[in-house]
Amino acid sequence: MIAIAAALAEIALILTHRGRKPSHTSGTGAGLSFMAAGLGACAAGWLVIGRPAIAWGDLLLALMWGVAIASEAAHAARSLSGRAWAGWATACVGGAASATWLLPGPLPFT
Repeated sequence: MIAIAAALAEIALILTHRGRKPSHTSGTGAGLSFMAAGLGACAAGWLVIGRPAIAWGDLLLALMWGVAIASEAAHAARSLSGRAWAGWATACVGGAASATWLLPGPLPFT
């Protein structure tokens, strides 16, 4: 449940950014620092939720949402707000929330 809510929020943030940003403007995309923050937060989230067993399909899903999508959402948050901390917070929250994809059931009900 937490991962789905975070994924929907990240998609909405990215679409809002893409809608407001002119298409002819060149951007650097998601930076490696946001990817590293998302990966670190994903690992920290995995530790916090009790280190559940990892299946390859679940791991791929968690890494895709925690690293790739969260870093793009972090770039969008930084661009839209104009504040660096918004990008870092988005990368960390998105990464940590993506770790809940590894649980066998939704977090509030496990």
